[in-house]
Parts: sequence; C-alpha cells; structure tokens
Amino acid sequence: MGPVTGTLNDDYEAQLEAESASWLIEDDTKRHEKIQRERIRHAGLIRDLLLDQLDTHLMDVLEIGGGPVPLSDQLVFRSRVVVDPLSDDYRRYFPCPDHIALLAEGFRMREEFDLVICTNALDHVHSPDTVARVIQQALRPGGYAAIMCAENNAITNPHPAHVHNLSAGWIHGQFDEDFETVWELTFAKHGYRYGWVSYQGRRGQPAFALLMRKCAGYG
Repeated sequence: MGPVTGTLNDDYEAQLEAESASWLIEDDTKRHEKIQRERIRHAGLIRDLLLDQLDTHLMDVLEIGGGPVPLSDQLVFRSRVVVDPLSDDYRRYFPCPDHIALLAEGFRMREEFDLVICTNALDHVHSPDTVARVIQQALRPGGYAAIMCAENNAITNPHPAHVHNLSAGWIHGQFDEDFETVWELTFAKHGYRYGWVSYQGRRGQPAFALLMRKCAGYG
C-alpha cells in the first residue's frame, strides 16, 4: 500500500513554490539563521543515521532533495550528486556545485552509488513510491540508504509543501525484500523526534531515521 496522501494541497507546482520560498529569504540575517539551523540539525542527523560510523571518503554519494544546504556537505566523499528540482532557484543565494535540477522521479542512474541520502525530503516528492524505487536502483549491491523523515508530516506540521504522510512501516514495506536494516530510530520505540514543531507538549515532531544496506546482488 502506498503512503496516505493529505488534502492540504494536491498541486505539486504549489508545493515546489512553497519549498522554494522557505529558502529564498531576501533578508540576509534571517536566511543565515535558517542555514545555521539546518547545518546544526544535519550534524545531529549524521549521528542519528549512523553515518558517522561509515567510512564515506571512497563513496559515490547521491543525495535526494538535498536543498541548498545538503547534509552531505558535512561528509567526506569521492563524488557527489544532489538531485533537487529547485536547484536553479537555489543558485540565487547558494553555490550548489553538485546539484542537478531534476525531479527525483526522473533520475535514471542505476547502481552507480555507494550511499543514497534522503532526509526530510521523501514526503515532499511528487511520488514517494517512485522515489523509493529510484533509491533502490541507484545503489550498488552492498550500498547504503540513509532515510529520515517526520511521521505523518501533513498532519503534524501542515504546510503547502507537506502532503504525504509516511512512516517507518511504509519504508520497510518498500525496502525490506532487498535491504537489511542496519540501524533504526522511531518515535514509537525510541521517542525519536525532529524539528521545532510542538507535539504533545514538547518541541519536535514524531520522526524516523533508518540506515539500510542493499543485499540484492551482493555476492
């Protein structure tokens, strides 16, 4: 079964506009504050996804929906591709040296990467089911998928860019046949939260973080 789709906004162009506006902040001070907020969160996400235990310096890395300040900026890698449909917009304020302006659903490179990162993005794409397959196909056998997302984001944090409600169970349904779960944090089991939105009396939405390794085709 696919993800539940929210009803706040079914116009994907409007979703992209809302996401773009959240980064293209004309006020330098406010834009810098957002950049700092994301970078410090990324340092935590690297630990949450166990990426600080991976030797990534010889890895070819793909980041999906990385935005103008990708998490992979804080990793050492052999090569990197960042796929984000708003890449050209982001270049108004950000360098985006490894970015491709493309919907993740249209990415076609297969078994070219050792690590695929998708954080706070899988519920922003047009078709999460399609992008899950893109992640699986892009990885070489033995490669890793690092996926983090807020649970039920369209409900817990209503926003024009949030229309899909995903869960760790949905990820397992998409990946478990060909991937082993190396590491997992969930709200139900570990109280895992992400961000600043208030939920049940404290800040941080329910979220999940999974590191999975592709076993299919692995000798």
